This record gives sequence, C-alpha cells and structure tokens, in this order.
Amino acid sequence: MECLKAKKHQPLPVLVLAGGLGTRLRPEVPDRPKALARVAGEPFLGRLLRWLKAQGLERVVLCVGYLWERIADYVGDGAPWGLEVVLSVEETPLGTAGALKNAERYVQGPFFVLNGDTFLDVSLAALARFHEENGWLATLAVTHVEDGVSFGVVEMDSRGRLLSFNEKKGIPGRPAWINGGVYLLERRVLGAIAPGRAVSLEKEVLPGLLDHGEALGCFPARGTFLDIGTPDRYRKSQKELEHLP
Repeated sequence: MECLKAKKHQPLPVLVLAGGLGTRLRPEVPDRPKALARVAGEPFLGRLLRWLKAQGLERVVLCVGYLWERIADYVGDGAPWGLEVVLSVEETPLGTAGALKNAERYVQGPFFVLNGDTFLDVSLAALARFHEENGWLATLAVTHVEDGVSFGVVEMDSRGRLLSFNEKKGIPGRPAWINGGVYLLERRVLGAIAPGRAVSLEKEVLPGLLDHGEALGCFPARGTFLDIGTPDRYRKSQKELEHLP
C-alpha cells in the first residue's frame, strides 16, 4: 500500500496506546492489562495486530505500562502476526500523549496512533491519502454514534477540518461525530507534548494545537466501532467481534 509509506518508501509505524490501568474494566478483567482482555475467544490486542497487518503495516510500537510484562510475553517480537513489534515502557502513567512522547525515539516522520481498547474498521490507506492531500498536522478518524455523551465529540466543517474537540462532553441521547481512537500525526506534534509527566492527547494536546491555529482534520469512517473500556461495552463487544475476521 503505497499511501501507507513515508517518502523513503518505508511503511509508517503505528503506536498502540496499551498502558492504561483499566480501572473501570477491572471487575471483568482483574488479572491482566486491558489490551489482553479476551474478546470472542482471543486477546483484544491480537485482533488489533492482525488487523494492522492486513492494513499493510509492518512496524508496531506498543506503549505499555501496567502489567507490561504480560503484554511482552504474549506479543514477543511480533512474529506470529508477521509484524516487527517493540515495546515502549513507561515507569509511571504518562497519559495518552505522554506515552507517545515516551516513544518519540521510534518515529522519524508521520505515524499512526491507535487506542489499545477500541477498534474502528477504517481504511488506513484512505486516511493517509486524506491527511496528505489536505496537509493536516494531525488527522483523527471519526465515527458517528447515536449517543455521544461518553465519548470525545468533534465538530468539523464541510471540508473535514476539525473545529472543536470536547472530550466526553456530549449531550445525552444526541447523535454525534466522535473520536474513533485512530490518528495520523506528523512528528511535529510530539514537540507540543511536555516530557516526563502525564499529558492527555484528547484533553490537552489536540485542543492546544487548535488554540494555536494549527490545521487538524477529521476523516469520517463508517465501519464497525467497538470500545471495550467499560464492563457494559466489553460484554457487548464479545458478540460483535465474533463476526469480524
């Protein structure tokens, strides 16, 4: 997939955020990191890795923290998925942006980011084309839901330019476009992240870039969206993922 490649013809890396404590999911998954929660008979992370390989990617950086040794034992070097996998370990929780900053040494140009507890069936090739054609600094894959209250709600114009990002401030019962947990970021975004402390990509970095007039994009995706971060959503995902490869 040519559009997934940087100028030197190397596939773009993907950073997977898999370091969260998973506190809300603990009643359902008490003994393992959230990314290894079994969904439809398989660790959720395994499904993500298989999907990434099918999308044409080759290099994966797992941003890990809580019980990271369990993830290391499961993934190894990525060979079972035909991927090159490395771990970026945080000694203390660094938040979604802090985890990316901690993995800065693994990226030399633009890179994808995935949440390790959500799945959005989106074409990464199409996302990359949209990002490049518009010259965005960062592009979010967004999806439409019937109730946006529990998600990061976005507003965008007709061209797809991000106008506002409101993390978990949706109105109950109102349909909305939400952050789907898949991003394509230019490396320059990492310069906006303070090192050595917990920083949120959704609450601090993206809104801060907007405030400074940076051009960010939203790429609408209509594919399946799943979030295993709460007990209710985790149970719901068991049946829905059975029908996905």
